[in-house]
Amino acid sequence: MINFRYHLVSVTAVFLALTIGLVLGTTALNGPTMDALSVTVNSLRNDNEQLRDEVSQLEDDASEDHNFAAEVAPATLAGGLEDEKIAVVSVGGADPAHVEDLMAMLDHTDAKVVGQLNLTDAFTDPANSAELTDLVVEMTPKDYEPPNNNDGLESASALLAESLVKGSDVDSDDRDSIVEAMDALEMLSVGKKLGDKATGIVVVTGKPYSEADAVDRNTNVFTFADQFSQAGSVVLASPTIVGDGNVVRAVLGDESVADEISTVDNVSSPEGQLAAVLALSERIDGDVGHYGTGEAATALVPQSP
Repeated sequence: MINFRYHLVSVTAVFLALTIGLVLGTTALNGPTMDALSVTVNSLRNDNEQLRDEVSQLEDDASEDHNFAAEVAPATLAGGLEDEKIAVVSVGGADPAHVEDLMAMLDHTDAKVVGQLNLTDAFTDPANSAELTDLVVEMTPKDYEPPNNNDGLESASALLAESLVKGSDVDSDDRDSIVEAMDALEMLSVGKKLGDKATGIVVVTGKPYSEADAVDRNTNVFTFADQFSQAGSVVLASPTIVGDGNVVRAVLGDESVADEISTVDNVSSPEGQLAAVLALSERIDGDVGHYGTGEAATALVPQSP
């Protein structure tokens, strides 16, 4: 017959077994197993501290590299673009800080920055192609014939590029009207009012688009750069190549375009901004190069003129 005493003995036996197990387990861990675990934990802690120190050192080194590029820029660039007239154009979500830093680099060259324009995301929106086509039909001067293939962005890019470069068939009054019309459509904003026609242009882009219509938008940025390269001496400057859709990668993948436009793939850094200005001087002289840290880059920077 099962009585209270039986239950008491059973419960006592269970707790006794648990106690013995805990004692035996603790004893085992306090031996070689515990020592091995302690050694492993200490080793991992030391490795982690070493890796943290290495990361900190790499960050310090990168910062020093940036500082070095910024400090040597005045002497390296002095007189490199003397008597040249440079326009800076941003497109594809370019970071305003990159544009500003690049223009500061241009200040060291004795060049005259004759204007700065920012193309908005509305410009690269594929849904606005028809609106751009209408603008081109309305604003194109009689002496100039833009591409006519029902691609509004391509035609508008060609017209804008032609209006900015020296020696084109689009005079300054027509250029200003084109810029005002695009500004009214919120497809463009003026960072620095346009003056003389440009002898060289830097096109600054942002990181690739990643929205639902990213493929078409990124293609539009490439088309924009291509049309500008056909109009005059152009350097295309982009942040570090990451992921699909990067315009520099697209240019380098098209041999005919790559032969006409110089590229810099790390404009987010002082080194890249310095390279872009040196590349512009080289491009105005008739040479093309591809610079930066990407696999297809021929060098970090062009040789100093």
